Amino acid sequence: QISQLLERRKSETLDELGLRDMNFFGLEMDKMDKWAEDRRTSSRQRIRELETEIKNLKREARLAANLPDRLAMEKKRKDVERTLDEAYKENDQAARQIEKQKDDLIDGIEKKMKQGTHLKELFTIRWKLH
Repeated sequence: QISQLLERRKSETLDELGLRDMNFFGLEMDKMDKWAEDRRTSSRQRIRELETEIKNLKREARLAANLPDRLAMEKKRKDVERTLDEAYKENDQAARQIEKQKDDLIDGIEKKMKQGTHLKELFTIRWKLH
C-alpha cells in the first residue's frame, strides 16, 4: 500500500509540474506574441512613414522651380530611401530574433519535459509492537 501511495503521489506531483509548466509556457508565449506584434506594428508604421515621405519628396522634386532645388529634393529622397532600406533590414532582423526567442522557449520547455524522477531513500523507520 505504501508503494502504491508513493507512486500515486509521484504521479500527482508530475501532473502538477506539467500543468505549471504548461501555464508558464502559455503565459510566456502570449507575452512574446504581444511583444512581437508591437514590434511588427511599430516597424510597419515607420516603413509607411518613410514611404510617404519618399512619395512627397518625389512630388516636390517634380514641382521644383529650378534645378538646384530639384537636385536637393532628389538627394534628400535618396537619403530617405537608404533609411527605408535599413528599416526593412531591421524589420527582418527583428522577425528572426523573435522566432529565435520562441524557439529557445520551446527548446527549454522540451528539456524540462525530458527530466525524469528518481527515488532516494532518506531514512527508514522501524517499530515493534509489544
